[in-house]
Amino acid sequence: MEVKNNIKLIFKYLILNIKKQAQYKISFILNIIMMIANDAFFIIQWHIIFSIVPSLGGYGFNEVLLIWSLTAGGFGLSHLFFNGVYNIPDIIYRGKLDVYLTQPKNLLLNIGCSSTDISAIGDIIYGFIALIIIGAKFTTWLIYFPLIICSAVIITATHIIYASLAFYIKRGDAIASSINRSMITFGTYPMTIFNSTIKIILYSIVPAAVIGFIPSQIILNFSIYNLLFFVGFAIISTLLAFFVFNKGLKKYSSGSVMEVRL
Repeated sequence: MEVKNNIKLIFKYLILNIKKQAQYKISFILNIIMMIANDAFFIIQWHIIFSIVPSLGGYGFNEVLLIWSLTAGGFGLSHLFFNGVYNIPDIIYRGKLDVYLTQPKNLLLNIGCSSTDISAIGDIIYGFIALIIIGAKFTTWLIYFPLIICSAVIITATHIIYASLAFYIKRGDAIASSINRSMITFGTYPMTIFNSTIKIILYSIVPAAVIGFIPSQIILNFSIYNLLFFVGFAIISTLLAFFVFNKGLKKYSSGSVMEVRL
């Protein structure tokens, strides 16, 4: 019952946040279009690269674009539904956590759903466009949605873990932002181009490989091992995110910020 109520709460927040931003229609639409255009630039980039070289680490244009689609879709969902987690360091430093602590809702869920990045819709649409370009099969479309949901969970949980450093150090936000950028950068490449040391990092500390490459392997070369690893990573990272955040919360000192939040 609690899970059901939390899911309802997530969608209520999303609808409310979209309605608020939709009041500025031109800005709303431009944000989405500009993000699609930004992502589309990389299609041109990869097209040029593959006109020069036949493959990248054994992967062709369609395979790389699939990885891009999954990574973009995951990031899009994360920023659409849980954009508030990307503000955790600022909320902690400014003492704004008090506002959320007074509410009878799940604290971390409440923070995560507190804001929506409308441009994230552009990332999600780009993911669909990429699938159309590569001529994705019907089965790929069916499995695509559960995969990007898991990717979004991993992306969100990873950021929460590193953002929670703000409870302990002054520049925790810089570390969290750096990890987030690294996941975006490395998450769009085939892991076959990296050496063993880099791979270990990209499968653990900076799980860029898990959000795009692993789900692409589930689609291209299905393996129950990859599926279990992917789902298991999403579950473990979520549990770890809640644990790390709640552990850091014990060190939080009130900022005496008086603010009303509906």
